[in-house]
Order: sequence, then C-alpha cells, then structure tokens
Amino acid sequence: MSHLSCWLWPTLFFLLAAFCLWTLLRHHQSARAPQTSASGLTYRSAEAEDVLKVAYSVQEARGSLSGKELASSMGLPRVMAREVSGALVAFGWAEEDDQGNMRLTQLGEARACELIRVHRLWERYLVDREGMSLEEVHSEAHRREHETTPEEVERLDAQLGHPAWDPHGHAIPESGRKVPSAPGRPMLEEGTPGSRLRIVSVDDDSPPLLAQLVALGLKPGVDVKVLEREPDLLRLQVDGDVVPLANAAAKHAFVVPAPALPVPLGVLPVGSLTRVVEVKGNGKHQRRMLDMGLVPGAEVVVVREAPLEDPVEYRVKGAAISMRRADANTVLVEELTHG
Repeated sequence: MSHLSCWLWPTLFFLLAAFCLWTLLRHHQSARAPQTSASGLTYRSAEAEDVLKVAYSVQEARGSLSGKELASSMGLPRVMAREVSGALVAFGWAEEDDQGNMRLTQLGEARACELIRVHRLWERYLVDREGMSLEEVHSEAHRREHETTPEEVERLDAQLGHPAWDPHGHAIPESGRKVPSAPGRPMLEEGTPGSRLRIVSVDDDSPPLLAQLVALGLKPGVDVKVLEREPDLLRLQVDGDVVPLANAAAKHAFVVPAPALPVPLGVLPVGSLTRVVEVKGNGKHQRRMLDMGLVPGAEVVVVREAPLEDPVEYRVKGAAISMRRADANTVLVEELTHG
C-alpha cells in the first residue's frame, strides 16, 4: 500500500495541475477562438470581418443582400452562399429570413463602417508617414485593421490630423458615422473626346490595374484631357504628355468634370443647379461636408435663403441641408444651370 501511495498521489497531483493549466489556456484563448456558421464552416473573427465588409458594400450599392449575391461578390461559387451568410449570422452581424434575404444588423453595419474607417486611416498613414506606394498599402492596411484597438484608432486619427480622404481618394468617415458614398464616375463612362476631367479616386481592389494607373501618373487630384476614344483605349493628355489608357484600367479611375473656374457654392443664387468639384478646409470640416453628401460629383440645388440671407438651404441627393454661406463657400462647384 505504501508503494502504491508513492506514485498515486504525485500522479493525481500532476494530472490535476495539467487540467487547471489547460482550463486557464482555454479561457485566455476564448476571445480569439473560431466561431462556427450555421452551416458548420468555421470562421475566425478576422475572416468573418472580411466577409462583413463585402456584405456592407453590396448592401449599400444594391439596397439588398443575399447569400448568393455575397458569395458572387467574393468570387466564390454560389453553393458557398450558406457558409458566408451563416458566418455573419453567427457573429450577430446579419439576420436572414426563410427566403434567404439578408440584412445587416445595426451591430454589423457599425462594425463594417469602423473596419473601413480603420483600413483607410492606415492607408493614409502608410503613404504619408512610411512612404509606401499606392499599390502596396492595401494588403498591409488590411493586416493592421484587424489588430488595432479603438484607443489606437483614435490616436492614429488625431496624429494624422483627422484626414477626410485616404490616398486612393476614398472618404474616411468619422467614428460612429456611415461611410460616405464614393465620389465621381468611371472615366470610361465620362471620357468623351475634348472633356476635361479631374481624378477623384482610384480603385484599389485590383493591384495590377492600380499599378498601371500609378505608372501613368493617374492619381487622385490629377486633371486630364481626353484627346481620343478608340475601341479599346482612351488617349489622354496629362501634364503635356499623351498617355494611352486601356479601357479595363479606365473603369477603375473615377472622375468629375474639371471646369476651368469652379465657383464657391455660397455665391450662387436660388434655383442654381451645380455639381461638386472639390471640398476645401481642414479634415474635420471636410468630413462634415462629406457626411452631408457633398462629395465630388454630387449634384446640389440652391433651394432658398433665410430672411437675412444666411443660412441657405440646399438639396443634395433628395435631402435638404442648411449651411451658412461661409461653410458653403468651401465647396467648389461647377454651375450647370443659373438660378
């Protein structure tokens, strides 16, 4: 019996200690553990967040969302629809009805907007502070967006001076706000011979096409003139040089007309129809204007003046907004019809 005690109690003690250590490790890792979708496919939070961002973009663009649309937008076969939609439902980011129609929850929309905000802030940082090129920053910002705490995001935003645009020309929303609509229209659609255009954003989803745009000097803020339109390309004048741009790349550069003399919105009379060309001011002011829908390319109607001629009411995308003339004068527009 004494011989049995010599090895039994140490063994039990060792097993008990091992079980306690295992329990502590499981508790420590629970926040990072994979979650399982309704269909059984396991997603880690970073992977599910990538699905969420695509779902947000699809819902904003089409006004609706389904598992099949989501799978198609991600380049997956439609048989994967249950897996991708199930991941969003499992995380509480979406709800789905019996017909397969989905809608992001308030929690899902808020998380998607914050992920987009963080990604674009990191892109701004990587270009401005680390000197990375436009075609390099997307993958690195994608890695960092999942690892950044809310406190780090606010410090990053303040350090950068609350920028309104990422280096690709996409709007950076304020914390807790929706992502403003994308500015401009594809150059392929707007590029008629003789037109003068200003590039307001470039698509960063296709690195090879983005690299082609950058190599040709076609970046946000650059003005171009369309010289010719051929079946498979546009010929552009950029800083005195003639540049051929393939149609496939022209779909990924977004532009607004570039009038020779844009005018401040605040000086135009009631009844004027205008198109936004540029928003001046510091980052926070620009963000406020973007939040009201005043993105490049948006049409704005001057509706009426207050009795003392200030503030002025405008209509943007069907919504009425009121601005003091001093703020309206930071919005440069092309006048389409005079009041």
